Amino acid sequence: MKPVLSISLLCSGRKETTRKCLDSLKPIMEQIESELIIVDTGCDDLTRALLSEYTDHIVPFTWCDDFSKARNAGLKEAKGEWFLYIDDDEWFGDVQELIAFFKTGEYRKYGVACYIQRNYTDYSGNVYLDMWASRMIKIRKDTRFVDRIHEYLMPVYGENKLINSWVDHYGYVYDNLEEKKRHDERNVVLLESMVKENPGHLRARAHLAQEYYGIPDCTKMAELCKESVEMLRKKKSDAILNSYRQTFYLGTMLALLSLHQFEEAEEFFAEAVRDKRNDNLGRAGLCQFGAEVYYQKKDYDACEKCCQEYVKVYNAEGGKINEVPASPIFTQNLFFVGGRNNVYCLYMWSRLAQDDTEALKEYFWKLGWEEENFSIHEQLIPCIIDAMVRMPFEEDFVPIAQKLAEDKRVVESAVAEIKKKTQKNNEKALYALAKIFGQVKTDHYYIWYLKLFYAAKEQGKEAVEEAYRWIFKKIADVLSSDDAFFAIADEYEIEMDDIIACAPFDQWKNGVDTFCERNPMNVVWKKKEFMERHCHEGNVRYEYFMMKVSEAEAVITPEYKNYNAVRKQMKNFSDRSMAFYAKFFRPEAFEGEMEMLPLPGRVAVHLKHALQAEESGDIASFREALTKAIGIFGPIDEGLQYFGKLYAAQREAQLEESRRAGDEMKSLARQVKRQLYRLIDQGDKKTAYGIWQQLHALTPDDPELVTLEKMCKE
Repeated sequence: MKPVLSISLLCSGRKETTRKCLDSLKPIMEQIESELIIVDTGCDDLTRALLSEYTDHIVPFTWCDDFSKARNAGLKEAKGEWFLYIDDDEWFGDVQELIAFFKTGEYRKYGVACYIQRNYTDYSGNVYLDMWASRMIKIRKDTRFVDRIHEYLMPVYGENKLINSWVDHYGYVYDNLEEKKRHDERNVVLLESMVKENPGHLRARAHLAQEYYGIPDCTKMAELCKESVEMLRKKKSDAILNSYRQTFYLGTMLALLSLHQFEEAEEFFAEAVRDKRNDNLGRAGLCQFGAEVYYQKKDYDACEKCCQEYVKVYNAEGGKINEVPASPIFTQNLFFVGGRNNVYCLYMWSRLAQDDTEALKEYFWKLGWEEENFSIHEQLIPCIIDAMVRMPFEEDFVPIAQKLAEDKRVVESAVAEIKKKTQKNNEKALYALAKIFGQVKTDHYYIWYLKLFYAAKEQGKEAVEEAYRWIFKKIADVLSSDDAFFAIADEYEIEMDDIIACAPFDQWKNGVDTFCERNPMNVVWKKKEFMERHCHEGNVRYEYFMMKVSEAEAVITPEYKNYNAVRKQMKNFSDRSMAFYAKFFRPEAFEGEMEMLPLPGRVAVHLKHALQAEESGDIASFREALTKAIGIFGPIDEGLQYFGKLYAAQREAQLEESRRAGDEMKSLARQVKRQLYRLIDQGDKKTAYGIWQQLHALTPDDPELVTLEKMCKE
């Protein structure tokens, strides 16, 4: 029995996707009388074994840089009434409408059919471009593939059916730039050779323009498209030529915009848009690009007119391509969510630039927030945030802010823009945005900062405390907040002990650790002063913070040269650490190897012993304890070594001072003894004996004083 459908797969050996492709064909083959033909263009043995699991109809083909020849090898083997072809890097995501097309017999009314190729922009699968792929045809004797690349079936007879089944295609997602470059260069070389051989090959020209855009080489793209427009200028009007003419109009505009040649783009647009041979798609496409040109030139009235014309066509066509044009390049995606939203964005921007929010209120909600394949122009959010700061407050800003805050696809972009606007203590921007975002419901930490400022400005102490409590409960790096955030607590005299106690300890610990590691000491000390004003000993989170600050101070001691200052920091670190860990560990944990004690705690124990030895003057024990402390916790090693050097320098200075004092005493004793001899010689032994007593108290071990004592008493 003759099959209804022949399915031909061109397989080059992509192991990671081939099985997925073949499995996606099973529902079709199970419900429609079908045959599967696989054209093997260079598979290895493992892949061939995989293919044989699905069919024994495998056609070997030696690759020759000609896709049509490879496709025709499969078409030649086909026995079905209809022919469908697919590649090994795509697979059907939905086949219900396609199956129904054949099962109901509807296929008998048509000569050709298209299904959707869903081209993903990255491996996440969140953003994609849909295009109609003409991949199915009723087989006739003269049916064949033509063109070495971007091949297609001809001749086409009968009406075209658009089937809303689709294949997922990741073939335009590359692992690296080199892979993309190789793919692009192959396509460009083949298409350039085709255009050179046949300069009038409009399809090859259109695809080459598309490839130039992808490289990107928009200079060549502009040259090719303008040359093609001139080629078609004097051609008679028909549907096919008009479709290609529009392709090259749009390609020229896209290239000039990409090159930022706005003056030339404006002139070209004015001429192209007057061409009455443009159909609705052509006018919509030109107006889309024209709106961009006029926005760049700040001609907002002209920008709005272009946007309105696009919207008019979009609405008239029901927001979709209802008939595949002869040349779909640059037109198929005109009503795709990205293209549509760019126009909506341009319309909103042009009105906001004139301090008019009406377009924002209407078109913001038409961006398709509920659509799976959602995308917006990267400048929309900065433009909206700027308007919120620059323009008077409006209640309609609040629901817009709510959407930006709750939608995971845009919230980080919105927060990044808010941060830019509020940086450098920009109070005007801060309170303008706080008044708007302070009213939204969200779990995003930074917007809760704005809610705090809103509470401080308009709601009072109770709301401020609630905001602080939420932030400290949810946010790990709260200590990295700017000064204005903490100033509110000072202004309202907030008791922070209970609020900080709401923070999960592990979260608080991680936040404190990160804050102390990443910030300079002047920033750390500022937060320390804040904590000392608002918290008390006994709050374990406060005590952990103070311990980590003392640790950070011990780490940075090489900035100081004063021994006593460094010793004070080391003692503070040791005392703070010992006191904190003593709350959680038994006394025996601080003895022996101390395996259970955190590394900084072990350092603190040895440092305590070193300081005790230093106080008692036990130099050997000091050195031994300090040596044990070094090497346990890397960040503090440099500080400990520096402390040891300062101690050694201190001891050396003390010894030197003692030596100098001894020498001075000996010199003084010699002078005094000479005076004693003079007094004795003069007979004033009483005065001499009084001086002798003072000298003996200072240098009791001087043997010469024994002789002098006898002489004074004789």
